[in-house]
Amino acid sequence: MKAWDVRYGPGGGGINVSRVIRRLGGETIAYGFAGGHTGAALRDLLNQEKLRHTLVEVMHPTRINITFMDEEDGAQYVFSLPGARVEGLEWKQLMALIRGVDPKPEYLVISGSLPPGLTADAYEELAKDARQRGVQVLVDTSGEPLRATLKHKPLIVKPNRRELESLTGMELSGADDVLKASRDVLEMGPQSVIVSLGPDGALAVNAERAWRASAPPVKTVSKVGAGDSMMAAIVLSLRRGKTLAEALKLGVAAGTAATISPGTELCLPKDVNHLFPKVEVTSI
Repeated sequence: MKAWDVRYGPGGGGINVSRVIRRLGGETIAYGFAGGHTGAALRDLLNQEKLRHTLVEVMHPTRINITFMDEEDGAQYVFSLPGARVEGLEWKQLMALIRGVDPKPEYLVISGSLPPGLTADAYEELAKDARQRGVQVLVDTSGEPLRATLKHKPLIVKPNRRELESLTGMELSGADDVLKASRDVLEMGPQSVIVSLGPDGALAVNAERAWRASAPPVKTVSKVGAGDSMMAAIVLSLRRGKTLAEALKLGVAAGTAATISPGTELCLPKDVNHLFPKVEVTSI
């Protein structure tokens, strides 16, 4: 097998969210970890994008994910290498940096899987600390790290269908099941639940109402970064004073836009603007 085109890009859930927020005209700082020569490459790529970032230097090298695209059939293969281990002291350094942001941020997005070396209560600590400081928290992760944050009443949690099944123990076979499971998650603490449903759009639920957003039909090129693009558009919409339903609409437009971008590319503003009017949001 021979590669005809090779591209390098920064990644990671929180970093991708910040990259999209900046693309769409918002202000953001990405926080995370970087180590070794791959960590240096990550910093360089972020500098090239002029993205504000604060990365704690760690002992172990930053991991690399490799995505192959088959030009003949359009198939996509993703190889995720083991994540770099993060030690307790390194985590405390990151927490101290986030606590020290002045003025404090309005929103904190906790996104992506926890690196090896940290337990589920790391994200819980981050969510609890932010809420105590009056910062609104949005969470996009899975499993126990997600469950552990719920008691601290994050503004939004954004599981996909599979993650929602894991969280509730329910097998979700249709829209009614997704709605019921989302309301069950609301009882666990978050203020709102947004469930990403891929080409079927997304569903949003809070204590008062629920909405369904349909995704406009597109030819999918790559699914990488769709969830991060969606989360970025959601938090940016809320920052601009939009309602949850309005944020859901832009989120689906951004997530869909990411699927028509090649490789690991995220959504592009021109595609988001083109798709936004085609997203239909209905109250359910």
